[in-house]
Amino acid sequence: MLGKHSPQGDIFDVGNVFPLVLRPNSFHAQLAKASPTLFSDEEFAALYSTSKGRPSVPPSQLALLVLLQEYHGVSDMEAVERSGCDLRWCAVLRRAGGPELCAKSTLQLFRAHLNLHEKHALLFKRSLEQARKSGLLKGNVVKTALDTKPILGRGAVEDTYNLLATGMLQLARAVARQQKVVLPIFLARHGLERLGAPSVKGNADIDWSDEEARKTFLSGLVGDARKLMAAADGSVPQVKAAAHLLEQLLLQDIEEHPGGASIKKGTAKGRIPSATDPQQRHGRKSAKKRFTGAKASIAADIETGLILAVDVISGDSGDATGALDLVEQAEANSACTVIEVLADCAYGGGQTRQEFADAGRELTAKVPSSPAGQYFPKSDFRIEAPAEGQSLEDTFVFCPAGALATRHTPEANGGVTFYFDEHCAGCQLRGNCTKSKYGRSIHIHAQERMIRRARNLQQSAQGRAKLRQRLVVENALARLAAHGIGQARYLGHAKTKFQLSIAATVVNLRRTWNWMASQGAQMQAAAG
Repeated sequence: MLGKHSPQGDIFDVGNVFPLVLRPNSFHAQLAKASPTLFSDEEFAALYSTSKGRPSVPPSQLALLVLLQEYHGVSDMEAVERSGCDLRWCAVLRRAGGPELCAKSTLQLFRAHLNLHEKHALLFKRSLEQARKSGLLKGNVVKTALDTKPILGRGAVEDTYNLLATGMLQLARAVARQQKVVLPIFLARHGLERLGAPSVKGNADIDWSDEEARKTFLSGLVGDARKLMAAADGSVPQVKAAAHLLEQLLLQDIEEHPGGASIKKGTAKGRIPSATDPQQRHGRKSAKKRFTGAKASIAADIETGLILAVDVISGDSGDATGALDLVEQAEANSACTVIEVLADCAYGGGQTRQEFADAGRELTAKVPSSPAGQYFPKSDFRIEAPAEGQSLEDTFVFCPAGALATRHTPEANGGVTFYFDEHCAGCQLRGNCTKSKYGRSIHIHAQERMIRRARNLQQSAQGRAKLRQRLVVENALARLAAHGIGQARYLGHAKTKFQLSIAATVVNLRRTWNWMASQGAQMQAAAG
């Protein structure tokens, strides 16, 4: 049943027995001041039975405990202990020091329910409501900036041998549980004892410099995986999911042939690098910065720096993935209309611009620059696009030598490719332009007009000033990084989004309360 926190103070509350004075501008003092009205127990009633069980720990206090845990970045056990022995935490929770608020399992179950029912969105929206009440967030329109940040995954990243072994072990564990057999006994029955070793590869007694020995070992491992999958009961959801994961691991990394098995060359697109967290992916934030995990995608208000929406996207996806959905979330969370979106060049591709244009959204993003190389980039070609409403096939394209492209072919995506053909044959600049025996070609995007307008804007003083405003979102990401969002605390995108949402809640509350403090100080200075 739903337990409720009594508004009646206890004679042994912190402040009555202990003469504790919190620093006025500290997070604890700010949260303690807001705590009586920040959350109500009734808001979490859907998480509890209306008639069964004992009264729960008041969820309004558990929500405060979640915020305190996020602010300090401590474990569940540490958070529970601090609820009784840290007087600052007791002041926030408005309870006596000594006894802990709850058991560790209670905190974990509350967090699981928040995640399952997406109630963490309630905590996040409450931070924006606080900003609205304080006057920091005002009006009914906002301009937002979008950006992403890598989140290192929690799951272990393994090489192919150990990756397959972990996948097999997870399937064996699911099958053993379904058959009600202890795992070691199950492994022994099926001749899979080596899966019990901490590292299958490290425990293998072979000469790893011998290619044939490696292939023989791998073939045996793949054979065991196939036998295990054949014995799995696909009607049981947990077994089916583990078998599907193992099948994916085999398909992405292994080439099976009559003579055995070998590891595929190269890296498969969308490769799963971790069996313990199959949603992790290899990604890159830049040409030199690689990571394994996911990406935090956020929308921040240009004027206030508040985070208006958050999401977690795959580590190998483009930064612009789900950008429109993020903007819509920002509107729903802030109760404002987003009138303009600013972003970096990762959002400046033609497809993203077209999606925003089709949705009636204004996107201002830098056009990706041409890659550096020994050949003339596209920007060195003079392109005279036709007027709006005319076909792109009427475009005139001139090369650096002044020649006009004489042939073109339309593309399925709406673009057009122009060819210079015979003009390249005797051109003195050919060595700086192309190595193709057919000569140089230039592709005109279906969104070429949009891209050209965006390029002209960013080359103007007005455009550069506007694009500089997106630095607000980078500051917001830096504040999230200070709360540990660069490393996932949990497995899977859903739980990582919970972590991101709670961190953004703390960042927004802190931003709002610090702004209120600065406004108060300014008023005092003006009055004095």
